[in-house]
Amino acid sequence: MAATVETVSRVGPCEAEITLIEIRDVRETKRKKIIERAAQLLKQWDQKSLEQSEIEEKMDKDIKLGEIISWGPDKLPAGPDVEKNPDLIIVEGRADVLNLLRIGIKNTIAVQGTQVPKSVISLGKKKKTVTCFLDGDRGGTIILNELLQLLKIDFVARAPDGHEVEELTRKQMIKALQNKRSAKDLRDMTSGSTEGKKYNTKEETLQKYLKKVKIKDEAIIVEAINTIETGHSIGFNKSLNKLFDFPVGGIFEKIRDFKDTQYLIIDGVLTKRLLSLSINMKIKFIACKNKEDELTIPEHLVVFYF
Repeated sequence: MAATVETVSRVGPCEAEITLIEIRDVRETKRKKIIERAAQLLKQWDQKSLEQSEIEEKMDKDIKLGEIISWGPDKLPAGPDVEKNPDLIIVEGRADVLNLLRIGIKNTIAVQGTQVPKSVISLGKKKKTVTCFLDGDRGGTIILNELLQLLKIDFVARAPDGHEVEELTRKQMIKALQNKRSAKDLRDMTSGSTEGKKYNTKEETLQKYLKKVKIKDEAIIVEAINTIETGHSIGFNKSLNKLFDFPVGGIFEKIRDFKDTQYLIIDGVLTKRLLSLSINMKIKFIACKNKEDELTIPEHLVVFYF
């Protein structure tokens, strides 16, 4: 058709010369308009969906708030099944109880502070199993030490380092509870009477780990762990000479300059990336506050969590 049009030599009374300049597919233009309009509609739909999700979230929260009860003489926040369920989960505060209700866990009770109420101790003694689910901070550790002294705890679950139970997502809460640890080992780390609340630092358990790597002077590592600055990392060589002491933030880049590192102490979290580097550097011992989920520790590397 284009070639035929070019043969036209007159249009009306006028002579004419027609030359084809460009061929355009109008369908492409239409497709572009459709895509642009679809993007606009999708954006509007997303905004409306967000509003809908907010409504659903508020409804869900209101329903769960209605399920929280005030239990015992201290009127402690608890789930509706705290009495009848043979198992008990102890958390720190009301918001923790609410968050666990969101995933259908109703056998919880909050201690509401570092002083564990006597009613919680009495309740725990009646239960088949007792699990602590506490924040991943210093406050959570204080409450845990208190509970270990006062009650037979079977399992301990913690929020990730620096996080609180109340802010965890559904997936994080389920994972933390699935990865709960037996309280038996933790209980062995405490000593002294309940009245005095005297606790060992961590030397007993730490020395068991250090024996695995046949260290020459355990006291040097013990002292380093007990005195390490917040957020710092310390490295020692085979002869236990200190190689470095710097913030954890730049450890991945800086530690490469200290290839003789055999013992590493981190006031922080052992990541998958740092673990891989440590294996390549043939580090024998790592002491750290915590680790990323799903880390596989090889047999030749000893890792102690303080």
